[in-house]
Amino acid sequence: MKIIFICTKPITFNSFLRIQAHYFIKKGIDVEIASSDIQNIKFKDNLKYRIDFPSKITELFNLLRYIKVFFQIKGLVSKNPKAIFYLHTPVASHIFRLFNFFNKLKIVYFVHGFRFYQNSNLLKNHFFKMIEKILSIKTDIFITINNEDYNFVKFNFKKKFCYKLNGIGLNLTESKLKKKIKPKKVIKKILVIAAYKKEKGYFEIIKVAELLKNSKMTINCYGDGQYYKFNKIKIKKKLKNIFFNSFDVNLHNKIKNYDILLHLSKREGLPVCIMQSLYEGLPVICYNIRGNNDLIKDNFNGFFVHSYKDVPNKINYLNLDENFYNNTRRNAVNSINKNFLKNQINLKLYKIIKNLS
Repeated sequence: MKIIFICTKPITFNSFLRIQAHYFIKKGIDVEIASSDIQNIKFKDNLKYRIDFPSKITELFNLLRYIKVFFQIKGLVSKNPKAIFYLHTPVASHIFRLFNFFNKLKIVYFVHGFRFYQNSNLLKNHFFKMIEKILSIKTDIFITINNEDYNFVKFNFKKKFCYKLNGIGLNLTESKLKKKIKPKKVIKKILVIAAYKKEKGYFEIIKVAELLKNSKMTINCYGDGQYYKFNKIKIKKKLKNIFFNSFDVNLHNKIKNYDILLHLSKREGLPVCIMQSLYEGLPVICYNIRGNNDLIKDNFNGFFVHSYKDVPNKINYLNLDENFYNNTRRNAVNSINKNFLKNQINLKLYKIIKNLS
């Protein structure tokens, strides 16, 4: 049996899918990878195929780019007609299924978050729903990671197989669950983990820093991408309580040094940073959106806010009641069970894919 991982950018494979791939290899599955910029895929010895999927807005309207991608995909499929094509990321999944609409292939789509979601632009939602409904004809299995996406597939694609998993999972053993945490008195260090994009809420996070500038609290941000435009705003506003850092591969070991996670993203699938933070006993302040509300119960292991303006009040509320704050931290730890572990999720994925073969 052969499975080909397909994603738009190498970072998706490197950050989220490598452990899955290693697990499948141990189970005797032949694993190959198709993505752009394949020299940066961190996976030795296995065959890699270059597909130059559009990754910038300007490339989405470049006809020559699509012609090139069409022939790259055609070459991949002609060499592997009996493989299972394991799709990730919207652009790659849309283009691959569209260009193989009249081919009989085995296709699994791991949905990290549909492009349509509650509270989004109505026309945009209808457009992407229409695309997904058409392309579902060429999808054998949907794997979803939150209730909103799962319910959409079950309601709209009744003849399709659909599964719901807790994301890609945490790289922990079962023996490390239900960890004990040391009590803390007040919130001083606020953590942000998100790619440096507008939709991840960074303009609002800077406004939170403004509201907290006279407190003793600091905000440390970590993420992929360029943070210079956000840093320019910080300098212009003379803020000394917010810091922008490049993504740190060892960040999972540092989360426990923080007191709370601030997550003001406007669109999610099932955020790994929230799962990691809950495991380390960090309550989460976030918006009540898809993915977040699969993990957070308001006033239990975190808090939903309607606006960035609500954030200081939530933090002050926790700082006024040390017992409540530490109970919230314990609830956070207890929110993560064995169903969030990579080994559990990879085993379920293996069984799903094996049945398809």
